[in-house]
Amino acid sequence: MWHMEFSDIDEANEFTSDLETPVVLNTDKQKFHFRGRSLQADKLLIFASASATGYHARCIGALDDFVFAVQRKTLDLEESSPISADRVPTTILVDRRASEGKFIEPMSSQKGMIIEARTLKKALSDRLGHEHVARIAFEPDGMPLPIHLACESICDTLQRGLAEHGGLVGNPLAVANLQDALINTILYGSRHSYSAALRHGSVELPRLLRNALEYIHANAHLPITPAEVAVASGLSIRSLQLTFREQLETTPQLYIRKVRLQRAYNDLKTGCGPSVAVIGQKWGFRSSGEFARLFYAEFGEKPGELFKRGT
Repeated sequence: MWHMEFSDIDEANEFTSDLETPVVLNTDKQKFHFRGRSLQADKLLIFASASATGYHARCIGALDDFVFAVQRKTLDLEESSPISADRVPTTILVDRRASEGKFIEPMSSQKGMIIEARTLKKALSDRLGHEHVARIAFEPDGMPLPIHLACESICDTLQRGLAEHGGLVGNPLAVANLQDALINTILYGSRHSYSAALRHGSVELPRLLRNALEYIHANAHLPITPAEVAVASGLSIRSLQLTFREQLETTPQLYIRKVRLQRAYNDLKTGCGPSVAVIGQKWGFRSSGEFARLFYAEFGEKPGELFKRGT
């Protein structure tokens, strides 16, 4: 767990620039104060911070994650969930892909978590039983305060449990269950673009798009093109491109590549092929360097390392 406290904004920015989720801190005050802690728990970053002077936290780059937090009029990072009239919490929900950051008021603290968009997307896909889901769009003020407080309570449990000599240290199953409960609270308790689908247990894609996806999955081993996909699914090329963009937030070509990378991943993982280069070529990647680069960007590991484990 990271613990930090700064009275110099340059020192604070030097520290935060090295974090996995970097931000730049600014303030219009002559003085500056920032105190915080953070804990990386698998795919969640749980944090708490406080400031006597206030500051503006601006993202460096378009970070592809969400921030969920509760802000209180107190500097006490240990304060628990109950609400009092003079310390009414405000809730923070920031999509950092296109966010200008968030303001922290003077003499206040916040606690919450940062979750990558792909983690929420994967969890949503698992719960709907449907792999074709787009990025979640949360409604403005879409997370009611009780849901925020429930999330905060789970974060507090993880913070305490994973601290030195905490009860969750060495208990990955309990940690995984708590993280799952946190994600369920967010997905089922807040208002977003898939709230109705979660209530009904399914998400329906347009028929012609389903046809296109089925064609891609059935023919990914062949040198198919977006034009062939469009003809097979009964769409014009332009309509196919627009449909993929609106429904899946990608292009037909990128989706075909993603499917082929997944097939290559499966072959590498099981050692199904004589070499990495042969498997890459099997799925349409003629350049070993390009295959390695795209594979690492998609899965976060090198194809050669996965192949060695598979064999």
